[in-house]
Amino acid sequence: MGNYYVELLKRKAELEKAIASAKMYLSHAPDGRVRATKNGWGISHFYLVSDGKNTQGDYIRDDNHELIKRLIQKEYSQLFLKQASQELKHINSIPGISNKMEPESIYKRLNENKIPMIDPYLNDDEMLIKNWTAQEYNISDYKPEKKIYPTKNGEMVRSKSEAMLADMYYELGIPYRYECELVLRDGHVKYPDFTLLDVKRRKIVYHEHMGLMDDEGYRNRNLNKINDYRKNGIFFGKNLIVTFEADACPLNVYDVRKSVSELLL
Repeated sequence: MGNYYVELLKRKAELEKAIASAKMYLSHAPDGRVRATKNGWGISHFYLVSDGKNTQGDYIRDDNHELIKRLIQKEYSQLFLKQASQELKHINSIPGISNKMEPESIYKRLNENKIPMIDPYLNDDEMLIKNWTAQEYNISDYKPEKKIYPTKNGEMVRSKSEAMLADMYYELGIPYRYECELVLRDGHVKYPDFTLLDVKRRKIVYHEHMGLMDDEGYRNRNLNKINDYRKNGIFFGKNLIVTFEADACPLNVYDVRKSVSELLL
């Protein structure tokens, strides 16, 4: 029975994560639905059905593959959400599952007036985020007049792309700091564009957005920065996210959102 109980808790956590991802996707999914057919040669055709009157829909050109893919993902997400929610409801109905109190959350049993006085031995996600966001930190003072783009979190950033990334993290509920001071092993100071709290894995992740890759000087400076990070244990696949942008290759926040959600949620 013990192993069965543990497996149920694992499944519950897995479902909750997947349901959250599905809901996040649906909140940004395109309008309408897709209708699929095959012609006599076995070639698929797709139609956008945007209202109840035109049930056949409007033909979607083959070169609009991204819209087709997103609409199909939307349909799948809706079906998945319904089925997964039913399973989660069933699991939560089992005695001892929904009201499970982990050691990290035991402080919540105390009177609410006592909670601020507690120094928990283990932090649950809520307490971890609260403590991390409350900490003071040094912010880059380099050309503050260049910070002219507002974010949903209330700070000013240097570019439209950085504002979109900041808003993305805000919407995903991923705690972040903008241009937070990072002191390397040799004493040199860097200011990553975003310092992220990976709540699930209890670690810090850095995100650098290189938005002027057409500029050779800018490109070389930032590649050297990435090399400095690597020497200090900060590198791809471990704790570093890097996004790029050039005139011919603008930032695709939708794709970044999918990648970040997979990595951090």
